[in-house]
Amino acid sequence: MSNSRSIAEELRVLFETLTPTERKVGRVLLANYPVAGLETIAQLALRADVSGPTVLRLISKLGFDSYTAFQTALRDELEIRLQSPLVRHDPAQLQGDSDFLVSYAARITQLMQETVAHLPRVEFDGVVDVLGERKNRIWLLGGRLTDPLAAYLCHHLKVVRADVVHLRGVPSSWADSLVDMGKHDVLVIFDIRRYWDGALHIAEMAAQRKVSVLLFTDQWLSPVSRVARFTLAAHTAGPSGWDTNTPLMLLVDAVIAALNTRQWAAISDRLQEVEAMRARLGEGSSRADE
Repeated sequence: MSNSRSIAEELRVLFETLTPTERKVGRVLLANYPVAGLETIAQLALRADVSGPTVLRLISKLGFDSYTAFQTALRDELEIRLQSPLVRHDPAQLQGDSDFLVSYAARITQLMQETVAHLPRVEFDGVVDVLGERKNRIWLLGGRLTDPLAAYLCHHLKVVRADVVHLRGVPSSWADSLVDMGKHDVLVIFDIRRYWDGALHIAEMAAQRKVSVLLFTDQWLSPVSRVARFTLAAHTAGPSGWDTNTPLMLLVDAVIAALNTRQWAAISDRLQEVEAMRARLGEGSSRADE
């Protein structure tokens, strides 16, 4: 298994190559990640309704020579998921470099390349297709450090399509929106470590109402992935100890670009109307960002 991938990422990449019974184990692992993998072989096999040898075959395909090694790696991941920047900070990182900015940019570039290399294209295409479906109403929600990304995506989507809402305020206020959601609604959630319980709660409630949940997260996977229809995971472990949102921004911009490319005929008509209205409202190029 690649050292830069989480086990969940590796499993998602391998998923289409697995046998039907191995996929059953994989679905159980991803549905309750990483806790399900910390159970015994017998317990995991029972959950997935497969045999113990099937579990071990999947573990071997993930690159582990034993179930014990697999569980050790899961425990290490669990510890990493919960680390604060105080723990992750390494004074030796990037110190002594002749040009800090160049070194930092090189590391961020590496994270973006890892993000693209490890992202299943079916997940990316799925997000673009769902956001582009005109009958869907889109809701976006971010966490303390990712809400600006939700707002950024919201602003772009509002230009190219109707029915886009950025959820704000305290969690209790979201009930006013959640009560109106149904099978033609899409909830886009941004959630990175250390994951936010409120994101999982609203995602679960939305999924119960047949809402399609789309998730932007990191390589260790937010618990929201349990109910997400599609998940875009970025490699975010920054060189300074702080996680970086740059790879997540890459995915957001890529989704926007793909949506524009694939639906340009419909989008261009709308943009012409928008530009004409802006001109009439006196909002010319002096205030435009795009």
